[in-house]
Amino acid sequence: MFLLKNSNRPSISSFIHQVEVAFQHFDLARCDEKTLYVTVLFKYRTYNVICDFIYIIDQQEIYGAISINKHYEKARAFVKQHFQQFLLYSDEMILAKNFMGTVSFKECLQQFVKRYPSRIVS
Repeated sequence: MFLLKNSNRPSISSFIHQVEVAFQHFDLARCDEKTLYVTVLFKYRTYNVICDFIYIIDQQEIYGAISINKHYEKARAFVKQHFQQFLLYSDEMILAKNFMGTVSFKECLQQFVKRYPSRIVS
């Protein structure tokens, strides 16, 4: 995870709109009452890389980013190789938030809420 402070840097990395985030897999057994994991593919042209989004459920809010696990370094390398940019934490949060608007995410969230009804979020 990289955090850079630079007033010359645009607020949104240019690759955000070029990478497609596609649902890959959801395993409810990996989740707990405050943590939701969704496996996705980052796609760009004919290239792709697998990674996991981790969503933290905090009362009525959900915060997401890329899970730091065995796939994380490959996701960082993918962005560096294809877009010549560093994968910043702010980028991760934007990608995860954008994915929250998909049908796939909403279906995963429905399964999560069935298992953890006290964690209902809007």
